[in-house]
Amino acid sequence: MTKNKLIPVLQLILAIVVVELVGFCSSLLAGDIAGKYAMLNKAPLSPPGSVFGPVWIVLYLLMGIAIFLVLRTNTDDRLKRSATGLFVIQLLLNFLWSILFFGGSSFWLAAIIILLLDAAVIACIVWFKKISPLAAGLMVPYLLWILFATYLNIAFAILN
Repeated sequence: MTKNKLIPVLQLILAIVVVELVGFCSSLLAGDIAGKYAMLNKAPLSPPGSVFGPVWIVLYLLMGIAIFLVLRTNTDDRLKRSATGLFVIQLLLNFLWSILFFGGSSFWLAAIIILLLDAAVIACIVWFKKISPLAAGLMVPYLLWILFATYLNIAFAILN
């Protein structure tokens, strides 16, 4: 593989690793997520705790690929900066949510954060679509999962 072909591969790997690390650090700071989840009064449709880790690994992978695609496109720099800014905002909200929900047991504050996250991810998808429809599509499973998580968050806040 030539140097010119290797650079995009390394950039893709870097994007994925950075996004995965954000999720990993958030889970570390949140404490014993599995233990706390097991102790919650469950809402209808609550999945088993073992589902969350693998789902998040895949979602962070898709998010990393999506931001890589956005950053690699030849498009207006202002558009790309706006889309990247939205991505960073939603990633920060994602990072905070686990810490508040599991680490602080602040279910209602976490509900506010996840509602903001929902809006930020929708905005991110809209902006990504202007740059790369594939990148926007890669964010849709994430949106669907956090919408489900929003339901769970509010239900857990009510039940606990």
